[in-house]
This record gives sequence, C-alpha cells and structure tokens, in this order.
Amino acid sequence: GADPDDAGRPRNGGPTDEAIVSALQAGERWAAGALLERYSSMVERLMRRVLGHDTELEDLVQEALATILTSIHQVREPAAVKGWIAQVAVHTAHRAIRKRKLYRWLLFWYPPPDEEAESPVGPREALRRVYAVLAELPADERVPFALRFLDEMPLEDVAAACGVSLATIKRRLARAEKKFLAMARRDPALAARIEEGDRWTIE
Repeated sequence: GADPDDAGRPRNGGPTDEAIVSALQAGERWAAGALLERYSSMVERLMRRVLGHDTELEDLVQEALATILTSIHQVREPAAVKGWIAQVAVHTAHRAIRKRKLYRWLLFWYPPPDEEAESPVGPREALRRVYAVLAELPADERVPFALRFLDEMPLEDVAAACGVSLATIKRRLARAEKKFLAMARRDPALAARIEEGDRWTIE
C-alpha cells in the first residue's frame, strides 16, 4: 500500500488511521490487514535501521507486528497510532539487543574457552545463577539493578523508568549492588569472577 501522510491518510485515499484502529479495537477483521498493509514496511525499515542486516530481523519484525495487533487496545489516541507503532518496533529491536548485551555481560563472569582453559559453567548456567541471586533482591532494587548493569541504561533513564528521582535511584542501586555482590560471593563459581571497579560504578 501507499505510505500514509502525517494525518494518517494514504495518498491514494482509504480509511484514516483512526478509523482502522477503532475498527480493530471493535474486533472488525478487515482492520488488521489494513493496518499491516499500511505499516509493516515502516516497521521493517525502522528495525533494519536499528539492527542492521541482522539474521533475526525477519523473525523480530513478525514479533513486532504480532505485538502491535495484540496490544492495539492500549492505543488511547487512534489518530496518533503511527508513533505508537514506531515505539513498538524500536522497543522490539531494543529488547533483542538487550538479550545480546546480557550474553556479553555473562562473559564478564565466564570468559569463552579460548580465554580460559576451564570454564566452570556455561552461559545458560551462568544466567540461571545470576538470576537466582537477583531473585533474592526486593523488586525496587532488582529492577534498577537489571536496567543499569544488564541493560547498561543511563542513570537518568533508569530513574525515569522507575518513576523516582536520580538521588533515590542511586540509593537503590547502591543497596542492590551491595546485596548482589554479597550473595554472589556465596556461590563459588560467581565469586571467582567478581571484579569490583568500573563495572559496578553507580555514577
């Protein structure tokens, strides 16, 4: 289909974005196809710009489109659905990157075989052990810890995501870091890899 203009109306006519979203929310079957025809190419373009030529791109685009259709009820302003769809696309790509960051973060604990002759556990077991420790933290400490150290999110963004001030998030991170390191040291495999310093700098 043709690209929609800023008002959400395709240049060759047809229903507005508002009409399509309202129909989708009302359960009218035609609307899903209309929304996908109008915006699937935009979703793929945005995700390609974020991810580059990624081997998982096609699957991730389908994941984003599925999320869009199943979450359309969240749209409060149907006329502004284009921006919401873009957010879903970018968020899906970001989540894929975050998973890869997490794998690289785990290598901080367990280097690949070519760096260390005997690795105590593999990445999957490392992930299980790390999350077993995180599970012991209160939610208001676990969430900022994961965002800051696993997702490498800037402090200001962590505070915004948690809905608290920068000073509050720093206090929570300090508590979370202290508890995480104390508990991780009780696991011999984790303790062997703990390296304090820049990795754990709150600032």
